[in-house]
Amino acid sequence: MKQISNWHINNLIHQVVFPRLNISDYKLNEEYKLQIQKLVTNGIGGFCIFGGNIETNISVIEELQFLAEIPLLFAGDFENGIAMRLTEGTEFPHSMALGKVNLDYTYQTAEMIAQEAKALGVHWNFAPVADINNNVNNPVINIRAFGEDVESVSARVNAYIEGTQKHKVLACAKHFPGHGNTAINSHLELPILDFTKEELYQNELLPFMQAIYKDVKSIMMGHLSLPKIDDSGLPASLSKIIIQDLLRNELRFSGLIVSDALEMEAITQNYSYKEIANLGIEAGLNVFLMPENTEQFITTMIGIVKSKPDLIAKLIQSVELIIKAKRWAGIMPQFQKESMPQDLFLRHPYQALKFADKSISILGNKELVPLDDKSLVSVFSLLQTNKDFDNATKFTKMLADANEFEMDFAFINEEITQENIDEYKNMTEDVDLVIFPIFVKGRTYGKTAELPAIFNYLIKELSDNKKSIAIIFGSPYIAEKINADTKILTYSDSYASLAAVVARLSNRDLTWIE
Repeated sequence: MKQISNWHINNLIHQVVFPRLNISDYKLNEEYKLQIQKLVTNGIGGFCIFGGNIETNISVIEELQFLAEIPLLFAGDFENGIAMRLTEGTEFPHSMALGKVNLDYTYQTAEMIAQEAKALGVHWNFAPVADINNNVNNPVINIRAFGEDVESVSARVNAYIEGTQKHKVLACAKHFPGHGNTAINSHLELPILDFTKEELYQNELLPFMQAIYKDVKSIMMGHLSLPKIDDSGLPASLSKIIIQDLLRNELRFSGLIVSDALEMEAITQNYSYKEIANLGIEAGLNVFLMPENTEQFITTMIGIVKSKPDLIAKLIQSVELIIKAKRWAGIMPQFQKESMPQDLFLRHPYQALKFADKSISILGNKELVPLDDKSLVSVFSLLQTNKDFDNATKFTKMLADANEFEMDFAFINEEITQENIDEYKNMTEDVDLVIFPIFVKGRTYGKTAELPAIFNYLIKELSDNKKSIAIIFGSPYIAEKINADTKILTYSDSYASLAAVVARLSNRDLTWIE
C-alpha cells in the first residue's frame, strides 16, 4: 500500500465514504451489484449492511473483500443484535431492558453481538447508544437508551464497549453530544437543543467522556443543532466547533468520528451535497456515512477538494485513522475470514431469553401472574404501526401454545371504531381475564412514542368489571397512563422479551439457563 500522503484525491475521498449496502438487492439486482462492485474497485472504505440472512451476508462480504485492493471495513447498526438489521441472528433485549439488570449482562450481550457480527465479516458495530433518555416524549431514542440515570447509562456504555472491543470489533458511542433530551426525530427534521456547554458537561457528555476513557474506537455525531454552543445553527455532525473544538480538543478523543446517516431528513432537507462535503471535511468528520446518492456525493466531494486543496491534509488524517482502525480490527494487511463455531447461533438465544426474563418488572396485582389454566382469556394486541403485527402474532401464538385455557384474540390499531369496541365488549362478556399486549416505542421514523388516546379508552372499556393485564412491549413511560390490575414492563419488544413474558405467564422455569 502506497504512503497515504501520496494517494490521489479520488482514492482519499472514496476511502472516507461508507455507503448503505442492501444485501438482498445485491443478490437480486445485477445493476445494483455492478454499482457496488465499481465502488469497491474505486477504493471505497467500507459499507453499512442491511437485510439478507446470515448466509447471504457472509457470501456478499467475502465476494467484495476479494475485489478490494484495501480490505473493506463493514459496519452494522446492531444495537441489540444482528437481527436488528438481518432476517436472522439473535435478537437481544433492548438497551433499556439491560439497564434494569446486572451490569455484567450488558457486557455479555455486547460480546455475543460482536461474535455474531464477526461471523458475518462485520468489524464495526454502531453501538452503544450513549444517550440519556431524559425526555419521556423522545420519539426515536426511547428504549434504545440504557435509561435516564447518567451513572447507570455511563456504566453500561462502558460495559458494552469493553464486551465489543474484546473481540476486535469497533464500538461506536452515539449520538454525540446527546440525543436523549429531544422530542423531535432527527430522521425527519433537525432537533434544536437549547443547552449551554456547561449544561452538557453536567449530564449529556458524561457517558461519552466515560466512553473515551474506555478507549472507544469511534463516536457518531448526531444531527442536532446546539445554538448556544455553535450559533451558526449547524448540526453537530457538520460543526467544527462541536467536532474539532469540543470532541477533539477538549475531550481529547483520538478515534474515528463518523456522521450519523447522511440520508436522514435533518440533513437532506437543509444541506446540499456540496455543503455537507465541504462543512464535514472542514469540521473534521472522518467517515461520511450513507449519503443518499453515493456516486453523486463522491463526485461533488472530489470537485470541492480540487478547488480547495487545503482540505487534502484533513482527508489524509481521516484515511490514516480509517486504516489504523482496519489494522486494529485485524482485517489489514489482508482480510481473513474467522472460523465460526457451529453452535454460535444456537447458544446465544438462551442467554437473550435469560436477560429478558431478568429485566421484567411486574407492577400492581402480582397474583395474576402466572395465569390460571382454568381461566377464559381474551387477548387484544394494541399496535402502534402495522409493522408490530409480526411480533404480536408471535406472542399470541407462543401464549396459546404454552397454555391450555380458552383464548380469543384480536389485533387492534388506531383505526378502531366505536362499533368495533362494542363488538369486542360483547366478545369479552363471559371472560375472566383480559390481556393487552401493547406495542409502543420510539422508532426510526416515528414522530411520537406516546400511547394513543383511543388505546386508553379501549383498555378502560374492555377491562370494565374484569381482571386485566397490560404487557408493555416497549416504552415504559406509557405505564402510568394505563388502567390495568397488573402491568408487565419488558422495556423491549425483542423476540426474547416476548418469550420471557410467555414463560412468566405460563409458569415456566428459566433458572436452568446458565
